[in-house]
This record gives sequence, C-alpha cells and structure tokens, in this order.
Amino acid sequence: MNRVSIRRKKKNKGTMYSLYLEYNPTFIDAAGKTIRYEFLNLEIFVNPANSIQEKHNQLIEEIVETIRCERYLSLVKKDYSFVSIHRSDEDFLVYFLRISSFRGIKFQCSLLHFQKFCKGNCKFKDITASYCENFKSYLLHCGSIKGRKRLCRNTASAYFSAFMSVVSLAYKDGIIQDNVESYVSRISWERHQYKEYLIEKEIQQLKNTAFLEFPEVKKASLFSIYTGLRRSDIISLDWENIHLRTKKDTYLKLIANKTKVKFKLPLSPIAVELLGVPQKKGKVFKGLSETLLNKQIPKLIEAASIKKHITFHCFRHTFAMRLLNKGVDIYTIATLLGHKQVSSTQIYAKISQKEAKRAILKLT
Repeated sequence: MNRVSIRRKKKNKGTMYSLYLEYNPTFIDAAGKTIRYEFLNLEIFVNPANSIQEKHNQLIEEIVETIRCERYLSLVKKDYSFVSIHRSDEDFLVYFLRISSFRGIKFQCSLLHFQKFCKGNCKFKDITASYCENFKSYLLHCGSIKGRKRLCRNTASAYFSAFMSVVSLAYKDGIIQDNVESYVSRISWERHQYKEYLIEKEIQQLKNTAFLEFPEVKKASLFSIYTGLRRSDIISLDWENIHLRTKKDTYLKLIANKTKVKFKLPLSPIAVELLGVPQKKGKVFKGLSETLLNKQIPKLIEAASIKKHITFHCFRHTFAMRLLNKGVDIYTIATLLGHKQVSSTQIYAKISQKEAKRAILKLT
C-alpha cells in the first residue's frame, strides 16, 4: 500500500523545521529515477513565540497536508508528473551526454556544438522554443568543431535533429513540461547538395595505399566502394550475412540499419576477394566503430594523395556513380542500394561529366 508521510527536519540554527514528504514504498519515475523524498521548501517555527508564528505554522501545515493528499492520489493513479517540477533545475547537459553516449557520432557532435553554444551551462528549465530557435540559428552560421569551415546545411540539419530528439525525450520523460518540439521547425534538408565521389584513378590510388596501422579501415572502405553498403551496415556486418558459393555466385543478405529494408546483394569477385578467409561467425570487419572510421578515413584519403573531401558515405556514392557510368539503369541501382524509393537514388546518382558529355553528343 502506498503511504505518503510528512516529515520534519530541524534547520541548522534550530529555530525552524523544514517540511518534506517521505514515500513508502519508493517509486521509480518516468526517467528511471528512484524517488523516496520530496523536499517542499516550506518551513515552520520549532517553538512559535507569538500568535502570528502560530498562525504561520497552522497555515503551512494545512498547505503541506493538501500537497500530501494530492501526492497520494497521484500515486494511486500512477501519475508521477509532479516529480518533474523538481527536476527543472537539473543539468540538461548531463542528460544530453547520457543519451548521446549510445546514440552515435551524430548525437555526440551535436552535443559538442550545443556545449559551445550554451557555454557549458544549461538547465532543463532553459529549454524553451526560443532557446531552441537560437541554437538552430547558431548551427546554420557556426563553423565546425575544429573551426576549419562553416557547417554545411545538411550537417547542421542532422545535428539539430539530434538535439531536438533529446529535447523530445526529456518531454516524454516528464522533465520538460512543454512539448517544445511541436513549436520548433527543423532545418530543411538540401536534397540537391553535391556529393563527392572517387573516380577510377583515385580508387586505384586507394588500393595501392599501405595503411598498416588500421588495415580493416582500408578493407572496409574498398568493400563499401564495391557493394555500396552504408557505414552502419559495414560495422554490423556478420559472417552469417555472407552466403559463399563461388566467386561468381556469392551474395549477402541483411536488413539495412537505417531503413530496415531487407535486401539481397550479389557480390562481385573483387568484393569476395576483399572478404578474405571465410569464417563461420563473428564480425566481418573487426574493431570498427563510427568514431574510428570518422577519425581514420581522412588519414587514409590523405595517405592515398586524394585531393577531395571524402567521408565514408562518399564510398557508397562512388558505388552508385560507377554503376551509372557503366550504363546501369536507375531502378537497378535503387535495388542494389537498398532504397525504398527511386527518388532517393536520384539524389545519389547525379549525372556524371562522362554521362553529360555522352548525352550532348547524341544531339549532333
């Protein structure tokens, strides 16, 4: 049976009692925090010296009893929203850090930018619609963490979406009282932004580059070029996903981490060769993580003397562009990339200079 009791604690000077509530048994709020005590910031005199102090005590005790009854009814209804009132002064950055620690690099980068924006100080009560709008404006005009260049619009969009996801979660946990997310628009995605990719000569340079410190990084990069797999799918790829027969009849079956689309992808002889000695189980590329790839890919590209800004995702785009240049139709490419809609593939597969020239020559 739920019990809510009024407790008293004498203040340091000994002239006042601080009143608080004790819950027995304890309960766990929506955020997973165990609640036993609730401090009300209400005080009464230990020894009232006059009628005014006696009246003060009587009034405060009536208020506390009213709160106690309300809390009891809330517990019976399993409504713990009253706890969030006392959490508004807690550190939002600590909450953001906890969420980002298992949500991936996008959330971690978003946190770094938010820490810079708020100068390391932000409480839950500070999270308002206007505060979120200010952070959005900041992302659209700020430079990268390393200060090399301004964030592109799509990167700013990804970081702001990650931030708003954390804000939304805090609302669902009952810590933030207002559904701030419903008042704030996201940063629109620039769908026709140019995506860099490697040409044949650069792919050969990558192949010829010795990257002895992290050989799995190079192997995973080349495997993405020859399969079009996303970074998340490369990292989680298991030998159980690989169905080996012959070099010309080998494929992988998986469910894409991002889209949850189940697809079957035939592997070219070069991709099969990159796999190395087949294993019965375990990860195909051992020791990879988002953080490791983000850190080592620029070093790999520099070692290969490639003068382009290449991220791991550019290998997927390279795969699509190579198919396009070889005359493969857009619907087949969409299937190989595991896209739900062809419109997604059209964003990837920009017409190459080679294809553009071929199209123009048809007019003569």
